[in-house]
Amino acid sequence: MNMYSVYHETYILLATIYGGILIGFIYDLYKVFRGIFNPKKLATNLQDIFFWTIITIVAFYVLIFSNKGDLRFYNFLGFVIGVGIYYYLLSKKIIQALTFLVRLLKQFIRDLWKLITYPFHVGICLISVPYSYCKMRSKPVYYKAKRIIKLPSRVVADCKKSMIHYFKKK
Repeated sequence: MNMYSVYHETYILLATIYGGILIGFIYDLYKVFRGIFNPKKLATNLQDIFFWTIITIVAFYVLIFSNKGDLRFYNFLGFVIGVGIYYYLLSKKIIQALTFLVRLLKQFIRDLWKLITYPFHVGICLISVPYSYCKMRSKPVYYKAKRIIKLPSRVVADCKKSMIHYFKKK
């Protein structure tokens, strides 16, 4: 009975260490996510609440399934040891890998978007090239027509200026 108890207590300690490693990983996910999206204050508060809810669920899950929810000092010690192990041994490599995967995913999504929108760009190009050519060819005619259409209003404006200038001199 005593030997079973030692094995069981060792299992509980190792389970809480594993839970600490899992909590450290979740924290790194959270850091990478916040680094990518750079949220505002309200979003940060909501993300913090979500993060602590997930951490609480993980801790309760580990405690319930390893020792039926009994809290002992070494449970907390196991979580702290697990987070410490994760931080000192795995955190830098995991953050580098997650950052690489996120960049790869962003590039994939960007390339996929370009692939999806390419036919639309080709269609716009097929429409805009003749339009640009026609616009270039008709631009001189357009400006000449515009000057001719505005001629009466320009004549009236010039006459008003001349009359004002003429009456000011005398």
